[in-house]
Amino acid sequence: MKLMLKDYFNPNQARILTVLILTGILSVHSSLTFIKSAMGVTAKLSLETSNEVFKDNIKPNRLPLPVADAALQDLDHNNGRSLDLPLANNLQNKLPTSVKNAVLQAASKRLQQPISQLRIIEFQQQTWKNGCLELANADEFCTEALVPGWRVVVGIGEQTLVYHTNQTGSALRLNEKASSIPVAPVKIPVSQLPPPLDQYVVFRQISSGGITGRTYETVLLKDGQLIRVRIGDANDSERSVRRVSVQRVQQFVRSLERFKFSKFKNLSYPAPSGAADYIGYTLTSQEGTVEYNDISRNNLPKNLQAAVKAWNDLIASAQ
Repeated sequence: MKLMLKDYFNPNQARILTVLILTGILSVHSSLTFIKSAMGVTAKLSLETSNEVFKDNIKPNRLPLPVADAALQDLDHNNGRSLDLPLANNLQNKLPTSVKNAVLQAASKRLQQPISQLRIIEFQQQTWKNGCLELANADEFCTEALVPGWRVVVGIGEQTLVYHTNQTGSALRLNEKASSIPVAPVKIPVSQLPPPLDQYVVFRQISSGGITGRTYETVLLKDGQLIRVRIGDANDSERSVRRVSVQRVQQFVRSLERFKFSKFKNLSYPAPSGAADYIGYTLTSQEGTVEYNDISRNNLPKNLQAAVKAWNDLIASAQ
């Protein structure tokens, strides 16, 4: 008597066979056609043989248990579509715990954020060409030796930090050029603060540097006048006077309050070391002064970026 396929494969055996197929090919995009073909080829296998193969092949380093569970749970509905399997968690487990902990601790200290708020978004095994993990400091001597390790990317929001580590994480360095790093502010010395604003002045910007090296002062008055002059221009030939509405001035003042501009009082966000030909800006309200530059603008705190944008929008709207 011929053995009929439909009599031989009960639901449990079908599940076993599906896991075997996924184990052999390690794919999460198996199609129904492939499964049916595989079932036809293995129709003569006995149940005992299937069980033995199942035991021999399901190993933690080949088909993780979460993958097998997902395959079994989704078997009755896998009509040719791809399965959503928890591979991300499996990949995460391949990064040594010591490396993961070392990188997260370093990033937490750098960003002043709790480790619970950080996430590892990418990691790759690397073999670095020297003992400095290919990130030597100026005038630093690095041993010429191949160092196996990892390249790990930590993220929070739009900020990312790229670290080079050895195999265990006992040595690690931050790749600043590859990272998107927030600028760490420094306190402006009292002796370097600009003079406070007169009562009739709402806001002032002093810009200097760039290719020309010139310095300009732009002030916004309560009546809506926007006056721009070049510092050091004896003839005052570059003076310009434009105007915005009083309502627009009030709207700008509310924006400064909304973005908590006073929170950045007397702070300076310096340019990267070695940077040149950048323009520095000094912004002063009735509550305090902030310094930043065009190179670091995109790495400023979000609220400060918003305040800068509100100011630039006001200047653009002036007539």
